[in-house]
Amino acid sequence: MPEGEPEFLKLADGSLGCASVLMIVLALPVLVVLVVLAVEWLLVLLLLPLWVLARFLFGAPWLIVARGRSPEGRRWRYYGKVKGWRAGTDMIDTVRAEIARHGEPRSLGAPVAAEQANIVVVGEVSLQLVQSGEPLEIPGQVYGTTSGYARNGWLRGHLRADTVSLSISQGDGIARRAIPVLGGSALPETPSTKADRAAIGDAAVIGVTGTDGREYRIAVDPDELDALRWLQSRWIAPH
Repeated sequence: MPEGEPEFLKLADGSLGCASVLMIVLALPVLVVLVVLAVEWLLVLLLLPLWVLARFLFGAPWLIVARGRSPEGRRWRYYGKVKGWRAGTDMIDTVRAEIARHGEPRSLGAPVAAEQANIVVVGEVSLQLVQSGEPLEIPGQVYGTTSGYARNGWLRGHLRADTVSLSISQGDGIARRAIPVLGGSALPETPSTKADRAAIGDAAVIGVTGTDGREYRIAVDPDELDALRWLQSRWIAPH
């Protein structure tokens, strides 16, 4: 600084330098999160066509789910698996028409469904499905991940769970995030907080301490709770 320059200018230069460094330090985590989110979305966009192509080539079945509530307040749901994109689309249209006409998806329940050879699983509740070896594939939320998409700590997506694994995706199977539950331990079931309810509504919740030491909570429709608890008992069982 030139000789004879006022002292307050020297102080101002020093303050501006500190402020610049502080702004860079504060902005760096935000930039890192934005880069990670951009990379995740690019991966989804790149893998989605490959995933759809793989389903066409290998004939993986599409899961058809119909659920609702009767006028008496009783919940109902039906499951079906249909091979082929066109067959799946036709089945969805049929199920919608049947619900509108009859109040229930008759094509997903015996005896109508038994006459259709392309239906793999019909009319079974979630607990029976998982106990027979079928994976549980339902909407849900997971608390405890480090995802930037989480709301109040809860990551919303599509859960896939079986006796040895749990994962969640936000792209119908693309960019799936694995939760290390096998060999973990169960967390006590505690009432959800007000902040939790703002994110998950009336969903039922169980908790698991993963093998990475993190505590995870899984929120699902109350109808799916028995199936999820049964899978939890398999995750924490000695192996």
